[in-house]
Amino acid sequence: MILLLSSSFLLLTALQFLLIQSKIQDADRFAWQFYTLLGISLVISLFNFLNTSMRTVGLFIKLCLLFLMTYPLGSYIWIGFSLFLSLVLEIVMYIEYPRSSWFMIISLIFSMMLQKPRNAFHSELQGPAIHDLISFVSYSLFSIIILSLYAKNKKILKEEKQLTGRLDDAMSSMAKANLGFQSYTNSLELETLKKERKRVSREIHDTVGYSLTNIRIMLDAASLMIEKNPEESGNLIGKSMLEASFCLEETRAAMRLLRSKELARPKGLRAFFQLVSVFADATGIQVQTEFGNSPDSFGIPIDKAVFRFIQEGLTNSFRHGRATEIHIYFWIQDQVLKVSMQDNGRGTAVMDEGIGITGMKERLDELNGKLDYYNITGGFEVTISIPLHDKNRLTEDKM
Repeated sequence: MILLLSSSFLLLTALQFLLIQSKIQDADRFAWQFYTLLGISLVISLFNFLNTSMRTVGLFIKLCLLFLMTYPLGSYIWIGFSLFLSLVLEIVMYIEYPRSSWFMIISLIFSMMLQKPRNAFHSELQGPAIHDLISFVSYSLFSIIILSLYAKNKKILKEEKQLTGRLDDAMSSMAKANLGFQSYTNSLELETLKKERKRVSREIHDTVGYSLTNIRIMLDAASLMIEKNPEESGNLIGKSMLEASFCLEETRAAMRLLRSKELARPKGLRAFFQLVSVFADATGIQVQTEFGNSPDSFGIPIDKAVFRFIQEGLTNSFRHGRATEIHIYFWIQDQVLKVSMQDNGRGTAVMDEGIGITGMKERLDELNGKLDYYNITGGFEVTISIPLHDKNRLTEDKM
């Protein structure tokens, strides 16, 4: 596209020269020079398009060619304007803003320095009229301003794309870190339970197996003595019953121990802290959390709602707000829990309520809670408020 536009202005220059050639003093004597230099300029444009390492050199050569082609044209300054546009188009595409703007201004100053009476091919050439000179400068400055704005926006879009790429990479890293953490936690739980079950299994084998063996021996002996010695047989049966009671109690104790070793997942403030820690480690964002006067847990429904709120808020601050610092505040006042999340991101005029925000509002509606968000000085803040009614406070939790 750039090569096509630049070449179009060069071809326009050739057409302009052809149309006014008869009016230019001694044009026939340097027409070959003009077309040759125009062809070289076209080759340089192709060179700049294909070669990324020497574009600055190519642009400098085009600037010199501009001087050589416009030197003998005298008052026909608009041919020089077409050549100038061809040059600045390549400048703005191949040189990053703001260097491109300075390069274009220097090129304009250089072009203006040429516009004065001079000798060429043993002839005295007149400089452009003052109104043509003013028009040339005005149109050139207007072109430079438009192209500079384009270059600036192009740079911003490029930086946004690079930042989005880094954010996507960080999100991927965070997801992998979270999955790794969950995998590690799950494997740790399973390994711990496996070891504990083996230990309890050994304990049951040692105690219950020993007791059952004794019971069987005593019952066998009692069966043999029941006719000859009923009294001793009764004693053996009584001892067997005591041994069975002991065995039953030992089995119950082992089962209670096994159940007590089941590892519970973090809940309440522990779950929130774990979520924030994994997020901060994965993204490098500084996250400060103040739990205020909060208890260890708010109950199943509230804990889940707050957990999802923090999860969604952290993701939005990271991905959309481009924040580098996040503060989370918990506070209970008049039996109402308030959780506020503030960041130093870009903020937003209108919040796009996607699936995450919609789901958050639905959970809050079930708890008679509400969600508020607004821009603050230097960032963005989102807050939830949840009344701590008795019906919302359950003692058992399963995050």
